[in-house]
Amino acid sequence: MSETSPQQKKRRNARSHKAILDATVKLLGSTGYIDFSIEKVAGEAGVGKQTIYRWWDSRADLVLEVWRDRLLPPLPVYDETTPLRDYLEASLLAFGKIISRTDCRQAAICILAEAHRDPKLYSRMAEAVYLPRIEQIRTAFREAQGQGLFPADADIDVAIDELYGAVWYKVLIRFETVSASYIKKLVRQALPPLT
Repeated sequence: MSETSPQQKKRRNARSHKAILDATVKLLGSTGYIDFSIEKVAGEAGVGKQTIYRWWDSRADLVLEVWRDRLLPPLPVYDETTPLRDYLEASLLAFGKIISRTDCRQAAICILAEAHRDPKLYSRMAEAVYLPRIEQIRTAFREAQGQGLFPADADIDVAIDELYGAVWYKVLIRFETVSASYIKKLVRQALPPLT
């Protein structure tokens, strides 16, 4: 019987890793968080449970990686030439459309539910998913303030909460999707006029 070479093992590991991530996305999109389990992922991916636990400590860790790397859209960097209103509308609409999808919404539900019981998971989720996004948005507001395009006395963090909080609420609490017209109204209301 021939031994498996390190290169073959690496290829097999890469295939297994991809199969697990693909299975996670598929299951989140079809059966959702309530019926989601490592056993089901292993069956769908054609791997043993121990293979999954070799890379992820829990189902929440697995879902967090999928949510971060596969489901959430990248947030474009504010380039200082795009009007803040246009930047916010484009990034919020992209974000809202993605989290309205069943797989992404179910991933969010999974992570948020588990994070309430696990402060370490909450920290990992914050660092991996929302803090970098919030910081990019905050930077856009600060740069707009510096250019006199956003009121200097306006509270940036409250504006961010208004915008992103409304999208999360619409998707996760009201089970609705966001539209371009909704996002335009939201941004128009959150950005106070310059005087």
